[in-house]
Amino acid sequence: MDTKALQLCAHFALQPNQLGYCGRDCAPAKFQKCMIAGDCKGVETEIKKFIVLNPYLQTIAEVTGLDPFSYQVIEAYWLGNDLLKKFKPKHYQILLKYLAKQGVPDWLLKEISKKQPKAFIPIHLFNILHVGVGRTSGSVPFNLKSINQCMIRWGVVSEKVKAKKLKLKVKTQSLRKTRNNYQLISKAEIVDWNKKLVSDIHTGDQVAVHWGWVAKKLNKQEIENLQLWTEKLVKSI
Repeated sequence: MDTKALQLCAHFALQPNQLGYCGRDCAPAKFQKCMIAGDCKGVETEIKKFIVLNPYLQTIAEVTGLDPFSYQVIEAYWLGNDLLKKFKPKHYQILLKYLAKQGVPDWLLKEISKKQPKAFIPIHLFNILHVGVGRTSGSVPFNLKSINQCMIRWGVVSEKVKAKKLKLKVKTQSLRKTRNNYQLISKAEIVDWNKKLVSDIHTGDQVAVHWGWVAKKLNKQEIENLQLWTEKLVKSI
């Protein structure tokens, strides 16, 4: 068991799971225990129940020859890294295989089977834009608001906001719709912060925002990777 890898995955999987969009109801307690105490027992089992996340990890693992729950594979999906350089459009068929095995509805499989991407970059944003956020489970509408909420956005903490719950003001990199595609823009937003799960955040720190909360504090390399692969994906759509 790669505890560091499972903790990374828990940081990004927890919030959509708590909102009821992905995975099982029993997962949040396991994710939080993993993040806080490093006790990640049962986390792999819960991730395997995510209808979209698990097929992407399996796809990246098959192409790279790595374990699907290794740090490199999980990082590649959520934040991007050099593993993504190995992917060609032909590898999209591997993803379709795993999505079918996971139980994605037949109607959606038929639709996306006809949408061969010009470039196959199996990061989280690929699923959001190419397959369509919420379309697999029907949990949220496929629109710009949901796209930005689901996207792993990065940004600088500008201030701590006084409220009943801990909140941060973050200048995030978000998407706006253009005539033919999407464009990255800077957008200030107030998001939730659970200090027990993501500690030691100060004004000026770079963080990742996912579904309205701070998912992780980011280091320089993570920011560079996330920006690089986000920009590549947006240009390829």
